[in-house]
Amino acid sequence: MQAIDSAISSVIAAKESAVKTQVAFALAAKSLSAEKKQGEAMVQLIEAAGQLGKALGRGTKFDALA
Repeated sequence: MQAIDSAISSVIAAKESAVKTQVAFALAAKSLSAEKKQGEAMVQLIEAAGQLGKALGRGTKFDALA
């Protein structure tokens, strides 16, 4: 009976490990997706700032004093 209990415990532990791994991967995917969206938003913000600078007659030369 001891061997059966040990085998069952091993199977349960393996299943728990598999579930934990799946959860970790799901969380990593969500985090990566959020970071990608933040990066895209930053690019849009930088592009908008660049266009605003051009609209104001700026952005053609580097201004080290600003």
